[in-house]
Parts: sequence; C-alpha cells; structure tokens
Amino acid sequence: MFSIIGYMFFKDDFLVSVDEETPGISHCETVSDTVGSKYKEFVDESQQTCNANEASEASEAKERACDSLIMCIVTTLNQGLRNGGGIGDILRAPSSSEALFVARVVYDLLFFFIVIIIILNLIFGVIIDTFADLRSEKQQKELILKNTCFICGLNRSAFDNKTVSFEEHIKCEHNMWHYLYFIVLIKVKDPTEFTGPESYVYAMVKASNLEWFPRLLAMSLSAVEGDAEQIELRTLQMQLETTQVLVSTLSQQLMELKDQMAEQKKQKQRMGLLNSASSFLHTSNIP
Repeated sequence: MFSIIGYMFFKDDFLVSVDEETPGISHCETVSDTVGSKYKEFVDESQQTCNANEASEASEAKERACDSLIMCIVTTLNQGLRNGGGIGDILRAPSSSEALFVARVVYDLLFFFIVIIIILNLIFGVIIDTFADLRSEKQQKELILKNTCFICGLNRSAFDNKTVSFEEHIKCEHNMWHYLYFIVLIKVKDPTEFTGPESYVYAMVKASNLEWFPRLLAMSLSAVEGDAEQIELRTLQMQLETTQVLVSTLSQQLMELKDQMAEQKKQKQRMGLLNSASSFLHTSNIP
C-alpha cells in the first residue's frame, strides 16, 4: 500500500544515495613523477584535493528509486524496514511551502506507526512468545524428568519423610537402565530358557503392553505403608482391649449395685413385716 501511494504521489522524493562502481577510472592524473622536486609538493596537494572531490561526488551521488512500481516496492521494503524511522529517513526532505508537504508528513508518520511500531512489534512479539513457550515447555520437561521417577511415575514429594529418599529410589529400586538391560536380555535370550517372570515380560514387550511396569508403586513405600498400617492396627487393638476392660468393670459394678439395691429392698420388706406384726400384737392385748 505504501509502495503504491509513494509511486503515485511521491516518486520524485525517492532519491537514494548510491556509490557508483567506477574501478580504474579517475579524472585526476598522476603527474608527480614527471615534475621536478620543486613543484612536487604542490602537485601532490592538488592531486589529494582532486581525489577528495571525486570521493565526495561519489558519496553524494543519488538516483531515483521509484520510477517503476516494482522499484518502489523493493525500495520501500529494503530501506523502509531497515531504518529505525521508517521510509521517511531515506526520502528527500520536503519544504514546508510545497503543496504535498502535509501529505508527505502524514505518509511518513503512518509508515512509522503502522509498519515500524505495530507490524514489526507484532512479528517480534509472536517470535518472542513462541520462543518463551518453547523455553517454558523445555523447563517443564526437565522439571518432570528431574522430580519424577521414569519407571513408576511417583513424584519426589512421595518420598518426603520416608526411610528411602527419591535419589535412592531411582538409583536402586527403579533404575531405568536396569529395566533397559532386562529388556535387552529377554530379546537376546533363548525363549526356551525363560523363567516365569521373563516369559511374562517377554509377552508384554512383544504386545507393546506396559502394564508390567509398577505404575505409582514402590516396594519401599509399600513396606513403610504396611508398617504404618500394622502400627495403627496395634493401636486400635490396644484401645479395644482397654475399652473391653472398662466395659467389664462397669458391668461388674452395675451387678454389685443391683445386688445392693435388692438387699436393701428385702430389708425394707422385713422391717415392714415386723412393724405390722408388732402393731397387730399391740392391738390384740388391749381389752
């Protein structure tokens, strides 16, 4: 779009500095060897001045870079994207009295904001975000490989406060190289010499079945958990025995209370009978 607008309205402003390729051609003749030593110093000075003028003319040479639409597109992409200020850095500086001065300013600003600031930053942002995601994914994979057992998949935290550390687990219990050596062994070993476990693993490997791997299981953790369960069972058994003793004691005390209450009831009945008999005898003795 900017190339088309530049070709339509600002083609005369596309003046690019170029260095002309003129090897072996010079307008300054070397005559210092043909003159006497008296004038040699002046000849050398004039020759240096001539060479400097040629260099300045070569450095100040400019050519039109937007005489065709293709050249406009090439110049806009080549010069506009590589300059920090956009395409305006390489175009001719316009005079404020020109008719298209305001349009030229708007053109330069739009190119700077849209292409340099927005589009390039979007591209760079996408690239940076992509590399950031790749780096994050790589770090996540490294973290998983570092803190997770390759064989059983248990995390490092599962071995906290246990008798076996995570490093001992992956080195001794679930060493992945031991598993690899075992797989190689059953591949090169004669099937007629297999033991029971070897035959089972061979069939699993042949069927590409990984169920023979101890998924989320470890013998050390199972032993620790078994010991903990045994301790809990013993504690519960002791509590049950204590409760049974208390129940039997309470039952015995309850029976004693029942016996005492029955004895007191019998004594009250006896006292009642004695009182009634004494009152009957007293009334019978009265004339």
